[in-house]
Amino acid sequence: MTAAAEPPGHGRPARTHDLVRDAALRWPDRPALVEGDTVLSYRQLDRRAEDLAQTLVARGAAPDMTIGVSAPRSAEHVIAALAVWKAGGVCVPLATDLPPARIADMLRIAGVRLAVGPGLTISEVADPPVDQPLAGLPPAPEGEDGAVACVYFTSGSTGSPKAVGLTHAGIVNEALWSHDAFSIRPEDRSGWLASPGFAISRWELWTPLTAGAAIAVSEEGAVREPGALRDWLLDQGVTWSIVVTGLAERLFGVPWPANCPLRLLVTGGEQLRVWPRGLPFEVVNSYGVTEASSVRLAARLGPSEGSTGHLPSVGRPIRGTRVHVLDDALAPVPDGEVGELFIGGVGLARGYLGDPEQTARRFVPDPFHGGGRRLYRTGDLVRVDEKGRVEFVRRLNDDPKVGGVRVDLAAVEAALLASPGVTGAAASIRVHDGERPRLVGYLVVDDDRPAPDEVIDAVARRLPPQMVPGVLVRLTSLPLLSSGKVDRGRLPEPTADIVFRGRRATARDETEQQVIDVFREVLGRADIGAHDDFFGLGGDSMGVARVRQSLLERHGIDVPYTLIFRQRTPRRICTAAGDGGEEPR
Repeated sequence: MTAAAEPPGHGRPARTHDLVRDAALRWPDRPALVEGDTVLSYRQLDRRAEDLAQTLVARGAAPDMTIGVSAPRSAEHVIAALAVWKAGGVCVPLATDLPPARIADMLRIAGVRLAVGPGLTISEVADPPVDQPLAGLPPAPEGEDGAVACVYFTSGSTGSPKAVGLTHAGIVNEALWSHDAFSIRPEDRSGWLASPGFAISRWELWTPLTAGAAIAVSEEGAVREPGALRDWLLDQGVTWSIVVTGLAERLFGVPWPANCPLRLLVTGGEQLRVWPRGLPFEVVNSYGVTEASSVRLAARLGPSEGSTGHLPSVGRPIRGTRVHVLDDALAPVPDGEVGELFIGGVGLARGYLGDPEQTARRFVPDPFHGGGRRLYRTGDLVRVDEKGRVEFVRRLNDDPKVGGVRVDLAAVEAALLASPGVTGAAASIRVHDGERPRLVGYLVVDDDRPAPDEVIDAVARRLPPQMVPGVLVRLTSLPLLSSGKVDRGRLPEPTADIVFRGRRATARDETEQQVIDVFREVLGRADIGAHDDFFGLGGDSMGVARVRQSLLERHGIDVPYTLIFRQRTPRRICTAAGDGGEEPR
């Protein structure tokens, strides 16, 4: 299958910040960002970004310089990104919840010399080893503006993050297509829900801001529990929003008022398994990868399409996109047959910074178009149905997604093996009885050490939260193939009798006992101690919401969602709260 479309012909400026500047000139007094009770107009946004850009230039910012932005999800983050572009630089959004070692790796790989942090403070990064981080990227295709706009990170096969250089052309193409496809107008208001370091936030930000629409900046708690998210969307008057698949599926099941201001919800990040029914808004299922400037296919889900018994398709290519379903010899497969999805077209990422080998492996010459054009091989197996829509089948290899984030199993295994006392390790994604995918770590350990929570802590210091196993299984040895590789097909299901658990520790104080009791109630188990991992015993994000609600209602303890997600055991939750980093209120 090949599907192609012409790039947009709007006659608008080619760079993202020029489109935002154009919106500021046309609608200077319209709200651009709404953050709590604070409203920032387009005029104010443009002026503050211009002032910061001049300061960046005075501090040494130069064309194509990579500049980090570590401000959290806020108006400040948007101001900083625009300022970087106005100064001629390349924006490197950094998630604020990553371990310091992970952030240090990102700064090194991207060659970041300046960074903008909270309060729009500018700091210098000491001695980055890469002087010209963009120099090793392949040239843009003939006739295409290949200016790199930003760098987002995905997992690397060796445990190091991969830095993807995305272009202004890709962001502009996606934004202008979205304006037309979703009828986005200045009167609209969207929600910003994703972490700034997650590539989907690029779609959340620059699509509305290039249309003169407003963005409501979400609070942390509003993006995790479906009832709270619904209430926040309604309270903010959001008319369209992008929600990752796992949360969107749960959002479909909560009651919605008939006069809901939300008219469109876009979902993506994983295979959508639930058909939306009886909702007062339209649902669009999308497919995209960071290396292809994110969204590249989309499908409007009609109310009657789910009767076929098939899972929702990811639709057809957006404007400016070429899609091919090919076999191992890069030859097209017939419609209805399974092949690997290859993506090309306007704004394909330039490649991986500092990794020409991986760039050459994943960005291959386009056998159907010349002029230096390339295709990105996604590693996803798909088929095309009788209506010309793409259906996702599965990943080609062990490079799956959990919570909408691609997980590199090799990186997880490297972190497990780096834990003291671990002599063998494997990682796998498991799905049990229709549940969402769960990351499982398999360990061979010396004697009785380490304790399970010590392993989790060690992994959490090296990797982002989505790559920390939710359950550990202890084995006497790993099952191997004759080649010596791990036989993943023989890794056991993480049943309760083989889950790696330490000695059941009793509570140190009344608060810790209260957390243990709530864990027991939510999980329906009586054998839970202070060191037991909530997710390892079958807990999920819905359970986290129940834990938080029960602690608040029964004991008057207000624990942030993020604390439960990150700390996971009663002992670590209470310790983190006692340290004051994430103190219950």
